[in-house]
Amino acid sequence: MTAKVGKTGFENININHIRYFVSVYELGSISKAAKDCNVSQPTISKSLKSLEKQFNVVLFNRDTRLFYPTDAAQQLYPKCLELCSSAKAICNVLDVINHGDFGEVKIGFGKIVGPLGSVLMSKIISDKYSDLRVSITEGNPSSLHRNLLQGNLDFFICHDDAKEILNSVDQLVCKPFIDVEVNAVVSPKATFLKTEDNMTMFPWAFPKLEVLATSKNNFYNDYYKEIVANGSVLYQIDNIDARLKLVLSGQAAMVSTSISTRKYVKSGILQKLPIEIDDIPLSVFHLSTKPLSNSAYQILDMMKSYFEMLKR
Repeated sequence: MTAKVGKTGFENININHIRYFVSVYELGSISKAAKDCNVSQPTISKSLKSLEKQFNVVLFNRDTRLFYPTDAAQQLYPKCLELCSSAKAICNVLDVINHGDFGEVKIGFGKIVGPLGSVLMSKIISDKYSDLRVSITEGNPSSLHRNLLQGNLDFFICHDDAKEILNSVDQLVCKPFIDVEVNAVVSPKATFLKTEDNMTMFPWAFPKLEVLATSKNNFYNDYYKEIVANGSVLYQIDNIDARLKLVLSGQAAMVSTSISTRKYVKSGILQKLPIEIDDIPLSVFHLSTKPLSNSAYQILDMMKSYFEMLKR
């Protein structure tokens, strides 16, 4: 029998009909195919009849004793098997797209938390995810947001206030992550401690900060603005190791997460300045149009656990 399948027939092929046909062909039994596909026998039978009608061919010879594929079925089987494989591949790609799980997690960190975040990520990767590719970018909220919109980041972590200045906030998901303790530190041997009482006149080392006018943090409102106005930011360096060397050598004061400087303060190499600084609430930012992957969620959970552990 010659197949007379019109254009509309091919346009309306039901992939489940193809899948059921392949299973029946391979297993040689409607009952076995029903069990394999987790559907009822009537569903398989009805599906085969629909496919035969659509293709205008008989797929299986049926009599009381024998059930076997026709010549048409033997010719169609390889192509139908290929079609099932392609459909499965498409489903896998769609799952990747919908969940953003591309085998790599691209993370952004704000400048204050960036150095600590990078250290924690190194530990997380070595402990749990040695096969996972991770890229890390540090920057201010605007640059991180731009990278997020351009697809260069899966998410970024920075201070919660950042959402006040970012555009396209309707696409942005902002979820509270953790509060980080921050201290101002200095070397006890710094000569300016003996000659200057006004701490806003000390030489300071800061990264290039994007200070928000709406910030509620007391340090920015009570100290940083005055430090800038006094021209006391002598060193504007993003690299925390470089800033730390300046502070350890007594050339400047700096602000850092207490976790990063704890060992120096504990040993007396550095001391805290008598400045009360509000904890910085960090949030996770990602796009509503690109849900976080399972790997990203696992990394965030691990990072939060490590943060909590280090705070103790």
